[in-house]
Amino acid sequence: MSVSRWAWPAFKAAVPLILAFFIGRMIHANWEEVRAEPWRLEPGWLALSFVPASGWFLLRPLGWKLLLRGFGHDVPYGEIYRIFRKAELTRYVPGGVWQFASRIYLTKRYGVGASECLAATILDTVLAGLAAVVPAAWLAASASGSLAAWQRVALAAFPLAALAIVYPRVLNFWAAPLARLLKQSYRPLAIGARQILWIWAMYVGMWGLLAFAMGFFARALLPEISASQLAFIAGCYALAWLAALLMMIAPGGVGLREGILGLLLAQTLAAGTAMTLAVAMRLWLVVMEVVWFAASPAMPRALGSRAD
Repeated sequence: MSVSRWAWPAFKAAVPLILAFFIGRMIHANWEEVRAEPWRLEPGWLALSFVPASGWFLLRPLGWKLLLRGFGHDVPYGEIYRIFRKAELTRYVPGGVWQFASRIYLTKRYGVGASECLAATILDTVLAGLAAVVPAAWLAASASGSLAAWQRVALAAFPLAALAIVYPRVLNFWAAPLARLLKQSYRPLAIGARQILWIWAMYVGMWGLLAFAMGFFARALLPEISASQLAFIAGCYALAWLAALLMMIAPGGVGLREGILGLLLAQTLAAGTAMTLAVAMRLWLVVMEVVWFAASPAMPRALGSRAD
């Protein structure tokens, strides 16, 4: 086995551990500061966080279903939901391909080709990133000092590049050669730019729900957080998620998102508190992912063998 085949996966697997070390070190160095905060878990605010976050877990699979329908595969929502939730958990596995591979494998029984599933998945990811731009945009100027120069350039260039990727004619242009490379048949995306825009608008609403859900979670832990701070935290979460997505060097953005989020939050919170809160947000997200994965059997099942 050549060095290049294992070096990059090994590096990606090591990144979360390295980042976790530095995050833990910062929290430890500021432990007295962290302990001095009036931490308190308020169930009402926690419930207020969980409810809007539900939109993220329910609407994202719907968006992917609509994209797959654009490729001619009308898979029932209940089946799509179960596939999506299983695939999302695999993104924490080092390697960076399992989230895509699992979706391809799990949709195969519905007649969805590998190239069409991959194209729809890339579309879903890019649209989610474009939607995150909206809650993050108003923070871009004030938060720019917490990001590296290349990160600021990437964030500025991403919307233009993403718009080119998601435009149906452009997508069909690059997806067809991808299908030939995978030795798969390919159905061109048959929905127009207006329908793509509608799905993106749904994702924007979904992102607004998740961003403010994370703000409510912060309020559930720190009762002294003001309304303006809550809104700032919501925008920081979207910006950190987007920055980690563009870097793509840590499975599920683990460690990377928390590091970026902690630096952003440190503009309005003490450094140790900011990092602790960023880690707590990751844990809360994982809890919600597990809850919504456990809810998969409750989703309606398809009548019949195949949707396509």
